[in-house]
Amino acid sequence: MFGSYFTFIFQVMRQISAKQNVEKYTGYVATAILVSEQNHELFKTVALSVRNDLQSVNEINQSLALTLVGTQAPKELVDSIHQDVQKLALSESRSTVFIRKKACVSLLRMYRKYQDKFQPSQWATSIVQMFESRHPSLGFMTAAASLLLGLCQMTSPQPFEEAAPRLIKLLHKVSIQKDSPGDYNYYATPAPWLQVKILRILGYFPPPPVSTEAHRYLTECLTRIIKKTEVTKSINKNNVDHGILFEAANLVITYGGAVGMELKNDILKLLGIFISVKEPNLRYLGLETMCKFVQIAGDQLEDHLNTIFKSLRDNDISIRKRALDLLYLMSSPNTSQRIVEELLSYAENGADLQIKDELVLKIAILAEKFADDLQWYINVIVRMINASGDFVTDYIWFRIVQIIVGFTKEPNQELQKYSALKLYQQLQLPHVHETLICIGAFVISEYSQHVLEQVKDPQKIFDTLNKHFNFCSEKGRQMLLNAIVKLGSKYPDLRGPAMMICQMSGEHFDPDVQQRGIEYFQLLMLEDNIQNKVLAKMPAYPETFQNNGGAIIRILNQKYNKSEYKDSTLQNYAKKQVEEEIAKHSSKIQSRSDLLVKHLNWLKSCPYLGQFQGQIAIDGINIMAPPEDNILKGVTSAGIKAFTNINEIKTLLTTPVGKIVDTPQLTVQYKSEYKGHLGQIALQFESQVPLTNLTVLVSQTNGLMFNISPVKQGDYPQVMMQVMGNDGALTLPIAAIFYDVNGQQQKQEFALPIYNHKFIVPVDMTYQKFTQFFDDFTNNQTNQSFYKLDTFIRNTAPSHIPITEVLKKAGGLLTVGLNFKAQAYPSLENLQMIWAVGQMVIKPAEQPNVINLPVMVIIQSVDDTIEYLRVSIRAGGSGDICRNILNLINLYMG
Repeated sequence: MFGSYFTFIFQVMRQISAKQNVEKYTGYVATAILVSEQNHELFKTVALSVRNDLQSVNEINQSLALTLVGTQAPKELVDSIHQDVQKLALSESRSTVFIRKKACVSLLRMYRKYQDKFQPSQWATSIVQMFESRHPSLGFMTAAASLLLGLCQMTSPQPFEEAAPRLIKLLHKVSIQKDSPGDYNYYATPAPWLQVKILRILGYFPPPPVSTEAHRYLTECLTRIIKKTEVTKSINKNNVDHGILFEAANLVITYGGAVGMELKNDILKLLGIFISVKEPNLRYLGLETMCKFVQIAGDQLEDHLNTIFKSLRDNDISIRKRALDLLYLMSSPNTSQRIVEELLSYAENGADLQIKDELVLKIAILAEKFADDLQWYINVIVRMINASGDFVTDYIWFRIVQIIVGFTKEPNQELQKYSALKLYQQLQLPHVHETLICIGAFVISEYSQHVLEQVKDPQKIFDTLNKHFNFCSEKGRQMLLNAIVKLGSKYPDLRGPAMMICQMSGEHFDPDVQQRGIEYFQLLMLEDNIQNKVLAKMPAYPETFQNNGGAIIRILNQKYNKSEYKDSTLQNYAKKQVEEEIAKHSSKIQSRSDLLVKHLNWLKSCPYLGQFQGQIAIDGINIMAPPEDNILKGVTSAGIKAFTNINEIKTLLTTPVGKIVDTPQLTVQYKSEYKGHLGQIALQFESQVPLTNLTVLVSQTNGLMFNISPVKQGDYPQVMMQVMGNDGALTLPIAAIFYDVNGQQQKQEFALPIYNHKFIVPVDMTYQKFTQFFDDFTNNQTNQSFYKLDTFIRNTAPSHIPITEVLKKAGGLLTVGLNFKAQAYPSLENLQMIWAVGQMVIKPAEQPNVINLPVMVIIQSVDDTIEYLRVSIRAGGSGDICRNILNLINLYMG
């Protein structure tokens, strides 16, 4: 329009700087509409002119400048004028109400984009004074309320709590006294947008004390809104009135009984009416608000179950989703079986594909949570898989297997028998979902003796499983191979057919099926006592799996992560019960009650705590206690004992190449390489005598997935492994090798040096950013994914070694050994602290993409002593990351 690019910049500069309003207006409009905020040079050029307009006394010039800032808020412009905008918005004496209104909105826009530039707590006094009654402009009040609401949503609302009585008084003035200019009335409703904003803001503050004027005013306003909102013939008026009504209901729910139980009952009656009307918008809002109401309503919602069941079959998908969420949240021991039965019926009768994954997830969680009778649980799961098997994730059926196997030394044999017979009955059908085949293959082969009591002939069990073999995918065939080999080992008459199937599978195109076929074929040719050891009955899972099993945590987290709520208040309420369930099932991680209480008491009594006041987390959520066990203490097939290759593990945890086993009989060379969430491992086996028939198995793979290639036999057998990290809760995996020497089978178990730090990549970050993130992790009391661990470890270096040298060693460990980006503070010459940043890269099995979990470490000297070092660790996603990193630091420095 203006010719070349440089001519355009020149024209914009000239027109913005012009004294004539028409030219200045043209320059600002052209910049706001035609110029991208990425045009850094132009905004640097016009910054001085914009600042001059902000500082002028001409309202038009100030308005144009504020409009440009509010429209784009480019970084170069904000850097130059953010202080001027703050002064216009917060200082009553520097500008008119009209300009302050625009400045408030522009300030909010800047804060949302560049939060690190501002400290909202310093604005508290000025913002509180904005709501004084002497300000007559409701437009300014609305802008101020927008600013305050935005700040409360993005930072701590505590500094602004003094505004609450003023906001309540303003709400009373508008809602009860109807003191609102006609320009701000919408269909005879006074300033509805201001009322909505005030009600939302009040939700961030504690309720006013009883017997105060603020409490009386607020109760009067809420009573008026809830009891006297009427339905009219005007759709627009109904919409705006109901918008205020639902915000008032949200506030009553947030305050609980602080504003009177009568209001709570009135809201429940209204919601019962709303969820039964024909108008879909009101029905949706009624269901949405009822989801929030669950926490304080108790069993009162049970009267509306039939109405909610009808909403589950509504034509509108959004209403169906809200009804499903509400049924999940309101489940209790009294209603759970009725709700689960209704959800199963819905799944069996054509539930929408868009909702089936959520439906299956909720049925699985509710069935386990309220399963007083585990046979009922098995029936529910079988029906669920038959109806929606494609939506049953691996972690759901893993959990089913865990429950059937049991978690104690005395398993529930009645449950195992019932499960085996029930699944055998299902697998006799001609067409069965593959997930049910996988579960049935495991359970029937483990507890075939119960089935044999009924069918008498083991060949029938074999045929029932085998008929599904050719119709399954590779995953299903792997499970069926496991079952067929177990049956072949248990019953001699089935060994021949089992070997034939294994031999055919040894030529399968899928490497996993092929490997299983070859190995199982060789296994069935061995002596019975060897087969019995390898194919022994599945032992009960440790009790830690019952409370802290990866399967149930992931099942619950799927719901947590898939939430689609846009409204932040509903999101918090809809997730609350799920978070409570996660807290229950991960109690050993998050509370570890005795150990954590002991650790926190020790921290609070520590004489060095005062030096780090506010930097160490001693109150709040997700605080971790240091681990009790050393990293080199593990579980092998013989029980809990120290690893046999401790020295080799300690070396290879920080180096990629070396000997992992070094005994007179056997040497195993180890080489590894990691990139992101994937690692490659090569093992070479050396012995003075030939090794034959060597096989490798890996167990205790918590948080890891292995793909082991067939062993390359020879004078020095070799095997390649691929390992993938899929969780932060890692333990050292155990490798077991079986080989023949002079015709005698030998076994060797050893740990593999695979731990959290192998999947950490360094992150470069400024110290200012680091402290900001570290403090946020430390002080944030709402984010369930922020974990923190603080402790003091003993400095084991000799007393003559300066503390600066100890810290340099810590920095080297974090950088070279643990893959962090470690830096010195304030400098290497005056070293007081090492701070390090990294990201643990994992790929959860249920997610298609990798995720990056932040990890931050501080190792710092203590002023009053050289005997201890402060260690603070912050991590996202998993508290076990903190514990495991501390384990590594203790291993090399403790």
